[in-house]
Amino acid sequence: MDYLVGNQNNSMSESFQSAFGNEELLFQLVDLFPIPIEIFAPDGTTMFANRAALEMWNISKAEQIVGHYNLLKDPVVNDELGMREYVRRAFLGETLSVSDVKVALEDMSERYEAKSESFDINALYTDIHSFPIWDQNRKIAYIVNVFITTRIYEGRSDISKAKEYIEANWLEKFDIEKIAKSVNLSRYHFARLFKKHTSMTPYCYYQKIKVNKLMEALCDKNLTITEAFAVCGEDYKGNYLRLFKEKTGMTPSQYRKTVSQN
Repeated sequence: MDYLVGNQNNSMSESFQSAFGNEELLFQLVDLFPIPIEIFAPDGTTMFANRAALEMWNISKAEQIVGHYNLLKDPVVNDELGMREYVRRAFLGETLSVSDVKVALEDMSERYEAKSESFDINALYTDIHSFPIWDQNRKIAYIVNVFITTRIYEGRSDISKAKEYIEANWLEKFDIEKIAKSVNLSRYHFARLFKKHTSMTPYCYYQKIKVNKLMEALCDKNLTITEAFAVCGEDYKGNYLRLFKEKTGMTPSQYRKTVSQN
């Protein structure tokens, strides 16, 4: 798993650091944030989770995880999600960020008494930013995790899983048989359901993701336009040049100029 090292949340960490020594003020500050935040003790135990975090996990009361959940001992996060090294380094005091992590919603709801209503969300992906709060002796007092949601999948679980599959495999050649198999549906039944619930065919959805990736690559000024297409698995002179113009209303060079001006 790739992650960044550095001071990505400098202003936030400084605000939290300045509130250290007054836990009531610190937790009140965290609770005001509209984004999910969880604070851990150095041993991995949850000390505080704000309202946005509880809402994300569908948990009714903070008491259900505060003092009970331990991140360092969670096999789902550490092993199934492959984050053991990230967690270890964060708890050694490094400031780290990791992108597009799938939140274990089902695990959290099963382990703790989730709200009675069923999840509308089938899958949720988030960027995680972690940083320490230090005490006066420069020892770790708390570890803070900030969650920035990047993708949400709602509706029918099979259609949500198909979207996940397409977005995870966008660099591969489109194969409707593989996608349908990933959700245990026949090709015909899958194509019909996907169009019904998304108003587009699976292939159109794949093309949409591909064009979005091309737009991201074109924002990288270190790449030529030809190279941007190549890293997305496409030939600059191929069909996706036409599709890019059709979807964006601009040529790749026009799009790049527009981005550079903003």
